[in-house]
Amino acid sequence: MTTKKGKGPTFDGGLCRCCGNMKKCRVLNIEYESFGEKEVYSDMIMDCFSLLLSHLDGVPSERLICATCVNRIRDALSFRRQVLRCEEAFLQMKIYDAKTDDSKPGSPWLTKMDVDVVVKAEPVTTEPHSDEEHCADALADAPDDDLKPDKPQAEPVSPDDPDDLPLTHHVTKPETMSKPDAGTEPEKSPPPVKIVKSPKNKMVKPVDNKIPMSKMQQLMREKDTTYMMETNILTIVEYSYVCPFKCRHNHLLCYYCGELHSDPALLRDHTIELHHPKKFKVTEHKKMIKVDLTRIDCRLCGVKIDNLEDFKKHISGVHKKKYYFNYKDMVLPFRLTRDELKCAICNVLFPYFHALNKHMNEHYSNYVCETCGLGFVDKGRFVMHQQRHEEGDFPCPDCGKVFKAQYNKELHVDRVHRKKGRVYCPKCDVKLMSYPQKLKHLVEVHGEEPLSFPCTMCDRIFDTRRTLTIHRRKDHLKDFRYECQCCGQKFFTRFALNNHMPTHTGERNFKCKVCEKSYPRLKTLKDHMRIHSNDRRYRCHVCGQAFIQNCSLKGHVKSQHPEYHAM
Repeated sequence: MTTKKGKGPTFDGGLCRCCGNMKKCRVLNIEYESFGEKEVYSDMIMDCFSLLLSHLDGVPSERLICATCVNRIRDALSFRRQVLRCEEAFLQMKIYDAKTDDSKPGSPWLTKMDVDVVVKAEPVTTEPHSDEEHCADALADAPDDDLKPDKPQAEPVSPDDPDDLPLTHHVTKPETMSKPDAGTEPEKSPPPVKIVKSPKNKMVKPVDNKIPMSKMQQLMREKDTTYMMETNILTIVEYSYVCPFKCRHNHLLCYYCGELHSDPALLRDHTIELHHPKKFKVTEHKKMIKVDLTRIDCRLCGVKIDNLEDFKKHISGVHKKKYYFNYKDMVLPFRLTRDELKCAICNVLFPYFHALNKHMNEHYSNYVCETCGLGFVDKGRFVMHQQRHEEGDFPCPDCGKVFKAQYNKELHVDRVHRKKGRVYCPKCDVKLMSYPQKLKHLVEVHGEEPLSFPCTMCDRIFDTRRTLTIHRRKDHLKDFRYECQCCGQKFFTRFALNNHMPTHTGERNFKCKVCEKSYPRLKTLKDHMRIHSNDRRYRCHVCGQAFIQNCSLKGHVKSQHPEYHAM
């Protein structure tokens, strides 16, 4: 069976190519969307493991992958990306170290002296010179000893090759030196060339571009989203009076030592007096921390603050503490009092903390079920919910009854065979078999007032919120959403529609094992089985005669006691 979702097709009962199990699967090489990101599982396997899967162009039923393997591939790819980010940061650090080593005074590329030779023209007097005087003037402008070779030449320099002479001996002799005529002015000799050293021949102090190791480590940490979210939580807890806590069903536990408290005020006093906020550590990563915001206030300056957003601005603006506003702080807010439990976001009241905690899924849908669309705060609740959608054949080990979901099988085993309750009492550690039993237990054992849920559209009152919701949808809203494709009749539940369908199909799938008589509905078969067990549960209130079926009782009253039939 194939179902087409908005985020891609899914196959019920397909063979996973990665683990070989028959589960609800997706297609390997079709694009899906998860948490706002596009993903193709065959490409993810190639990127992570360099494995090229075969026969990906065949029929869809031959290229499937289950949800369990998808989660493992996501984790592996996330780990690979983490390693690559750390390796990139490490290489950058090594490059900075190498550049810094080359910039030290002992490095060879800084030992050479950068000398800029500037050629300047000096004015010289125009008196006549002899050849010897001219040569002396040229030698007088020779550079000083700084430009002479450090070591003497091993062999004498040939005077015939002027290119091999040092700068002090390289003088060009004029071709002719004629005396000036009597009526003409003597020609001015060209000014001699003077070589002047630039003052830039001093040692240049290298600039140290090395990033400190602590800053480099901080830059590496800030590439991790989890680090920044945990930093936000630590900042809130350390510099404010908020009270982190844990819970077990309806009991409040100290976050640090696990001590149980029934009064939220006592829990807050216990946390402030016995535990320093610097000892706070995030023990469960990627899970939101439950925090009581009854008192926030700044620990550093004592300013009264009632809103968590105002505290974030205060601690970062006034006290210059690091806070990453672009990332979630992973805080699950509560305002706990002994008399009432109110949602810190929408102010809805709840009778028990367990109901309030479950209500927080509506505000923080960090994990969304792709089958039914429900959102959940953390991964634990999400995984537990997904068990209800795991379709397959799950037989009961005791009676052999087959269930379509693992969750329903476990619920059946606990309730029917082990007689083990799954509903906790908020006042004690007793487990009850069902929610109505819990309400009855609270009234009879703990003396609480029975809960009442009045209908706002009529005068009826119900003892559970579920029955009130059903009443509203069925009686007032007329929400009959399940329609028969054969006759057009509408029903309130899918179960009622399934019971109606044998009217058109004529199927009689429920067979009695004693007399082999068949019935179209399970309820009719159960009523028939009371004939074989002689279960006479319907008794006449006039004469006391008992009957197996209710219809037999009604016929008896109509025929034997007609005066009571109209009643």
